[in-house]
Amino acid sequence: MPTTPPGFLILDEALASAVAGDSLELAGDEGRHAAKVARIGVGEQVLLTDAPGRQVLAEVTAARKEALDLRLLADPTPAVQRLPRLTLVQALATGGRDEQAVESATELGVDAVVPWIARRSVSVWRGEKLRKGRAKWEATVRAAVKQCRRPGIPAVGEPVTTAQLVADLEGRAADGALVLVLHEQESVGVMSLAAQLRSASEDGVEEILVIVGPEGGIDTAELEQLREAGARSVLLGPEVLRSSTAGPAAIAVLSALVGRWG
Repeated sequence: MPTTPPGFLILDEALASAVAGDSLELAGDEGRHAAKVARIGVGEQVLLTDAPGRQVLAEVTAARKEALDLRLLADPTPAVQRLPRLTLVQALATGGRDEQAVESATELGVDAVVPWIARRSVSVWRGEKLRKGRAKWEATVRAAVKQCRRPGIPAVGEPVTTAQLVADLEGRAADGALVLVLHEQESVGVMSLAAQLRSASEDGVEEILVIVGPEGGIDTAELEQLREAGARSVLLGPEVLRSSTAGPAAIAVLSALVGRWG
């Protein structure tokens, strides 16, 4: 008979120095949810992961009101080091479409996401909204990591304006990063870069960035600025995808081309 997979929990402290037999406490929001909501009890096994992607099986030795005590049953697996890294620069969108994009991209293997306050973004983060918006994306990422049981927790960067994004891209492009802007009016398809993408790791490319605009598309002046910063505009496919779909679709294509999906 099939066995029930162990619970999957995120450990905020790194597992770098942990070894089999070590005792750990899972507290905070994750421990509270595991103890009070998921009701994980003594003797149950859970799979732990940390931000760098180490994973290890552990047994619950004590279940308290808002925390679990755990004993590691093995040495943690090594941290995940996938090159090139895949980064999604996602423009803010309304109706939760940006969060949908972040959720799906996390499940499909993105390594980092950056909130972009584009000129045509209807949803704009200012003041306290900057902190709350980023925190919401971080919560979305963590939930998606637990859903798909993937190693590694994608980093959520500071929200950036177009000027900040352009300045950042100039530095990354100078360091050899490949920057792709998805644009529905471009004639050059992303698959025309297939050979370059397949050899990216061998060619020393450490990061590929995908930039997705808001519902109204990327402003013409913005697009030109991004190109001047070293970005290349590409057509993802024949259909015009929603802002919630385009980024994850591109991450899936890139995951296949760079060899993550065998």
